[in-house]
Amino acid sequence: MVDTVLVTGSTAIDQTGLYEGSFEEYQSDYPINAMNVSFQLGGMKTSFGGCAPNIAFGLNLLNIPAIPLSSAGRNFYDRYEAHLQSCGVNTDYITVDEEVESCATCLMINDRDGNQVIGFYPGPKDPKRHLPSELPMIDQIRLAILGPEEPELTLRQGRDLAKLSVPIMADPGQVTAEFDRRQTRELIALASYLVVNTYEFEVIKANAEMNDEDIRAAVPEIVVTRGEQGCDIYQGPNARHIDAAKASIVVEVTGCGDAFRAGYAYGILSKFDVNKRAQLGCVMAMRNLGATETQRYHIDEAELLALRESIYA
Repeated sequence: MVDTVLVTGSTAIDQTGLYEGSFEEYQSDYPINAMNVSFQLGGMKTSFGGCAPNIAFGLNLLNIPAIPLSSAGRNFYDRYEAHLQSCGVNTDYITVDEEVESCATCLMINDRDGNQVIGFYPGPKDPKRHLPSELPMIDQIRLAILGPEEPELTLRQGRDLAKLSVPIMADPGQVTAEFDRRQTRELIALASYLVVNTYEFEVIKANAEMNDEDIRAAVPEIVVTRGEQGCDIYQGPNARHIDAAKASIVVEVTGCGDAFRAGYAYGILSKFDVNKRAQLGCVMAMRNLGATETQRYHIDEAELLALRESIYA
């Protein structure tokens, strides 16, 4: 029986613009009023993305079968489906809503320092979406990653997984602010792992009306990613910091969080200690930083382990 990871979340076609200046400098020079801003972009591109395929792509590179459970619009058929299949990603459970033209879309503007402004359209709400328990390989699922999707759909899937005693990594991402108090608290209660960035962690605390200690008592393992500062890991009262794996060149910041999650999930399934899991996640993020697009970096299991050993020796 092959250990498999189930990954829910959006299947997206991303639009990314490059602002060649710094958001921080822009805000200093031109004080922002009610988010009314205008940037001259130095570049614009379209790329394949979405948390479910991104994480599945990274895990498949590491020889971990990963199944995206997601919904898409009709433009998934144009080139995205064939791309994922060529990368070895199972597309059987990405259901296409024929009534909706577009997949989820992430509109991003990146500045020269790696900061982002993001607008996110979550894509179709396909009523045909399978529950995890309906999948034929459900007995092989050893970990489920609940990526960013509409809160009630996320919780419905989480409840289903909890009945099956499948450990859940909660990753609400861009949708974090859409969870109300009840929904946020339920997501926390379902999670064995919570992986969020600094901003998302603050939103979770505010929406749940809980402080750090409350959340750390509720979730066995919390990872807060901090970009170039690495990440912090909390297990109850214990906290530790892992430095980022410094990239020699930064080409694209989009998708680094998903690459990190793939490395971290690989570490969980490999039963590595928490330090090594986080370090592997940081190495995956580093490799993503050097690629032109989220699903264009290359690494395998042996190289990942060797890089982690050399960087964190």
